[in-house]
Amino acid sequence: MSVFKNKKIIVLLIIIFLFLIMSTASAQNTIYFNSKNITSEIKTVSRNGELLIRARDLAELLNAELTWRAALKSLEMKSESVTIKIMANSHYIQIGNDTLRTKAGLQLVNNQAYIPLAKSIEAFGYLLEYQRDNEELYIFQPETTINGVSWQEDGNQLQIKMDEITPYRVLHSEDGTEITIEIDKAEINQEFTDNISNNNYYLKVVNVPDRALLRLVIKSRTPIPFQIDGGIYEHEDSLVLSFLPQLKDIRINEENLLTIEATGEIPNAKTKYFSDSKKMVIDIPSVVIGNFNLDIEEHPLIKDIKVTQHDLDPVVLRIEVVMANGDIFKQLQRQKNNLLTFKPGQRSEISDLQYAEGSFTFTSSSALNPELFLLQSPPRLVMNLFHVNRGEGILDQIDVDNTLIKKIRTARFDEQTVRIVADLEELTGYNWVEEEKNGLYHYTVNLENKFSEITTQDNEDYQYLNILMDAKAVYEVKKFNYPHRIVVDFQNTLNNLEEFEAVEKTSLIKDIRSSNYQLDEQEVTRLVFELNEYYSHQVDSYQNGHGIKIALAKDYLKEEGEKRQGIGRHLIVVDAGHGGFDPGAIGSNGLEEKISNLAIAKQVALLLDQAEQNVLLTRSSDRFHSLQNRVKFANQRGADIFVSIHANSFNNSSTGGVETYYNQSNSNQNRFLAEKIHDKLGRNLGLIDRGIKDSNFYVIKYTKMPSALIEVAFLSNPREEKLLETKDFQNKAASLIVDGILDYLEENGGK
Repeated sequence: MSVFKNKKIIVLLIIIFLFLIMSTASAQNTIYFNSKNITSEIKTVSRNGELLIRARDLAELLNAELTWRAALKSLEMKSESVTIKIMANSHYIQIGNDTLRTKAGLQLVNNQAYIPLAKSIEAFGYLLEYQRDNEELYIFQPETTINGVSWQEDGNQLQIKMDEITPYRVLHSEDGTEITIEIDKAEINQEFTDNISNNNYYLKVVNVPDRALLRLVIKSRTPIPFQIDGGIYEHEDSLVLSFLPQLKDIRINEENLLTIEATGEIPNAKTKYFSDSKKMVIDIPSVVIGNFNLDIEEHPLIKDIKVTQHDLDPVVLRIEVVMANGDIFKQLQRQKNNLLTFKPGQRSEISDLQYAEGSFTFTSSSALNPELFLLQSPPRLVMNLFHVNRGEGILDQIDVDNTLIKKIRTARFDEQTVRIVADLEELTGYNWVEEEKNGLYHYTVNLENKFSEITTQDNEDYQYLNILMDAKAVYEVKKFNYPHRIVVDFQNTLNNLEEFEAVEKTSLIKDIRSSNYQLDEQEVTRLVFELNEYYSHQVDSYQNGHGIKIALAKDYLKEEGEKRQGIGRHLIVVDAGHGGFDPGAIGSNGLEEKISNLAIAKQVALLLDQAEQNVLLTRSSDRFHSLQNRVKFANQRGADIFVSIHANSFNNSSTGGVETYYNQSNSNQNRFLAEKIHDKLGRNLGLIDRGIKDSNFYVIKYTKMPSALIEVAFLSNPREEKLLETKDFQNKAASLIVDGILDYLEENGGK
């Protein structure tokens, strides 16, 4: 029994001996100091799960003054304005008047002092980052300092002031209530204080010591509609995050004025009245619900107010006001852009009712919210205007008698309502347009136009397309290639082509089709004439504007000279969004947007090169480039076209599709380029066509050449994330983008 005990003791001693050897052995980390591998130049050990460095080596790295007091077994190290002190058998490092607790403290190994590497180096203002499963340790000097974070005047832009912009990324939580901004190799200014948290947002600043980054976490109780590709801007050496304004306050004051206040600008709201339920519904676009105050308790005019986030795509806030006795609240003229004001019982005065081609107009002294509806027998359009008086120029009857309207009548329907009735030849659609000018509100009711005839005719040089309509046509004619097509977009027009016999095909016209299409958030009726051959075309209005005549040339005319030879060489900059430190959106299965963006951008560049175009990529590898540098890259090289490739994300996983953005403030060419590219993607990519949209994305706002930004698909949609991972889909998207670019160049005569 004693022999067995002795064996156990021997084994235990061996284990302890091996542990002591392992604990005193040099650490296995590869260590980089300002990008230089210094592993062989320093000595390190591990104690109590903490990496220690020989104090003398650290002093040499930092060019610091080292003092060892043997009697006290204490160490002092000073570099510039920072001094640290540490004693043997103590777990604390003293930094000025502050202390940091460590796991191992100062250790004597072979009569040499070793101190905690991470805590000591951070005390001197350096950053650490572990990589490759903690096998590599990188020590950096901070490349930027966050000096302050503050709200801009409108309360919806958050400015992060920095010494200079370093790589950053923005991450969005799945439920949309949290946004994280991570800034690489950044430190926080010691004088930084949180002065931005409010009722709607909460800011948390996290210094991530083992990843050499600073993390700003912004939280809200409600989803924050924030678009990663368009919600962050760079201004000089600051990052600016733009949030949608939030509802701040709803109240009714002593003067019975109902006010709705937001943290930023409120766009024009749409208001509807429902007399049967004594309800007013106010839909406010681009405002989110937030944490708001509601002060209407026991008011005699208002029974209840209900607030909901009616929609997030697009963003619409809905406020439902139930009136106690049915009083009508009228919106007053805006005094502040973040405030809506409604007054009960206010009567407007309408004046100057006139009929124009396919529409009728009148003016009001204040904003109106009419009730419009159609009656079938006899066909008529009825408009009820609540709490208005008839003023000058409002006749009882206006005789019209054309293909759309027989006459227009006005009368007081009851004490609260003036009614305008348009007697129609037949039922038709309509739209309602409001325009504020010089304090007055001008209203137009456009009756929906219709096609009455489409014919073709031929002569020696041209084939003609004749499109005749019931009323004056409002249209835009465009030319698309691959295949050749003439496209005509009609505003406010009923698609009634199914009522006609098939239009006769010609030697030039291969096919005719129609559809309804979203263009700049408005629906148009689109006619597409697919051509066998294309040489040139001319467009003329005829039948007093009630029609369009499109002349298709049957050959290259003499005055046009020889057939155009190609489209010439152009410099095209292709921008793969995000990259490096910034992954962009991240799919539910982990696909990072930067990966698919780069794959598609590289294929676009390859295909453009094969089409004999000059191409430059803003990045050809997984590297971070700031928005400013991407814009400078294109502008300084005098590019002819700039195209930015992205993938979309939304907090609803069922949302999907392709959309293309342009910035209208620069040039109409931006829209033409976006439309050419989107025409290919929308028709052929196999995803929902979300149309083209005007936007202020940084890279298309500040580039000086025709520019477009493409959101190829939604990473937040699991099906589309899988597509974005595949080479087939990437190549298909790239091919369609290139077709659109070449179409744009050819349409612009190769200029």
